[in-house]
Amino acid sequence: MVRPSDLALLDELRFFTGKEIVPKLAPDSEILEAIRRHYREELPEHDEAARAPVVERDLMEAASPNVRMADALLREAIAARASDLHLEPEEHHLRVRMRVDGVLNEGQTLPKEVEGPLVARFKILAGLDIAERRRPQDGHFSYYFEGRRIEVRLATVGTLWGESAVMRLIYPSGSLRGLDQLGILPPEYARLTRLLKRPYGILFVTGPTGSGKTTTLYAALRHMYTPEKNFITVEDPVELPLEGVNQIPIQPKIGLTFARALKAILRLDPDVILVGEIRDAETLETVLRAALTGHFVLATLHTNDAVSTVSRLIEMGAERHLVASTFAGAVAQRLARRVCPQCGEWQPLKPEEIAFLGPRAKEIEREKRGRGCNYCRGTGYVGRVGLYEVFAPDAKTMHMIALGDDELAIREHLANNGHRDLTEVGLELVKRGETTVSELMRVLGLIEG
Repeated sequence: MVRPSDLALLDELRFFTGKEIVPKLAPDSEILEAIRRHYREELPEHDEAARAPVVERDLMEAASPNVRMADALLREAIAARASDLHLEPEEHHLRVRMRVDGVLNEGQTLPKEVEGPLVARFKILAGLDIAERRRPQDGHFSYYFEGRRIEVRLATVGTLWGESAVMRLIYPSGSLRGLDQLGILPPEYARLTRLLKRPYGILFVTGPTGSGKTTTLYAALRHMYTPEKNFITVEDPVELPLEGVNQIPIQPKIGLTFARALKAILRLDPDVILVGEIRDAETLETVLRAALTGHFVLATLHTNDAVSTVSRLIEMGAERHLVASTFAGAVAQRLARRVCPQCGEWQPLKPEEIAFLGPRAKEIEREKRGRGCNYCRGTGYVGRVGLYEVFAPDAKTMHMIALGDDELAIREHLANNGHRDLTEVGLELVKRGETTVSELMRVLGLIEG
């Protein structure tokens, strides 16, 4: 080998050959000559030294059908704009599924014998231990597709029938949209931009995993950005680089948790802080203190809607007076599939949709629904549209929070002052022909009232 210290390549060789590899240093000229002699490769004579390490890897990869299969699966998932690629072992086969526009679609069924080598290939790319098949592992790698770099986050775990692997695909363009490109309806957009002008306080972005919270946070940071302020983020992991922003990935293995990273960056003179997720009481307390001392904080939290964010903070141990002093507002969001523009037609609501909406069905007589065509791959949907609820508390609301008024009273006050919840926003999008009631059923669940 030209580089006997290439440990990743040695691991791959051990796996593909089933042998223990003892590396020896050799000049690149002798390696290339051996390659020509044994593999009859036609290699250019120039710049051989630079090409030698690449040739070693390429020859080995070209000889492995599992490498080509892994590459084909990734390319197929990216071409379909899938957010996740699943490899799920069954008793007699390996099931491949892709999540497109938030919905898992059935893919290929592969022979059981390719399961181990295929999962191992992805683990090698992510720098994971291929010998460990029972304990959960996670890592990441970059993949290049048609000139674009796609970030892939890999998680594996042992199951009853073998090792399951899920890859989250992060597209560069997906999380770098402007705030005005997210499709937030005008009333909610006006409230959100007002919240982002506040000099201090905490703005929470809430929603389930995969609902686009990171995209919204990045868009908010770009909207707020000015070189006169110091922007610092703490993330797990850092999904995309933001120009002019100091981004810190947490590293639990060395004890760098959200709470410890936050305490450290408060000494770095920040103006705006983004916290990837508030997971525990210690992180929450640190965030509240940061907002109380004049910083503007953006953070994510898992709640059902925007208004319930206050109750969630109290449940996590936050003191009510601190919440009332620092809470700037909350954005709750969901992603619903967008009706296909090619085959969408206005049609009356289905009986189950009318039953689902209850009294609110009177507001909508029909919806735009896709029949299914080549453009939408027969699904009737292409892409997704965001549902955004923006909770911007006024002075009366903050007073109610400080006094400990119940959530129902706060909701009633907000409803009388123009606040729209996720359901109302969703119904507005149905009226516009952008999504369907069936999608609201899927992403929102039970609609009350």
